[in-house]
Amino acid sequence: MVAVEKKKISALSDRSFFMTSKSQAKETKAFPLPDVLRDLALLRVSDVQLASLVPNSTETSSSSPRDKELDSDLEKSYQFTNEARAAIKLRDSGKVENEAGRLESVRSGLEEFVKGIEGGSG
Repeated sequence: MVAVEKKKISALSDRSFFMTSKSQAKETKAFPLPDVLRDLALLRVSDVQLASLVPNSTETSSSSPRDKELDSDLEKSYQFTNEARAAIKLRDSGKVENEAGRLESVRSGLEEFVKGIEGGSG
């Protein structure tokens, strides 16, 4: 009974949080449209290439040897994860057990064949 009461109280407090955040969103004002349009027009007329202002991703990734080492470790981690998932998927599919049974039957057949050859020549 007490746990149910606590859940109700926490649900109400969560709702009040969302209500305040919605009301706060209504209170905030967007940028005035004329100002935004003026700024965009100025950028267009000034021939500023916005791509030149943003750092290139290749420049930031090759900034230090430590970053390269971390990228390498991250790549190895992804590779290990993918291989582990593939191994688990293979194990769960039952293909390994099927192949093991087939190999066992071939092995026993070869053993009988070898015994037959050894028995015939001996």
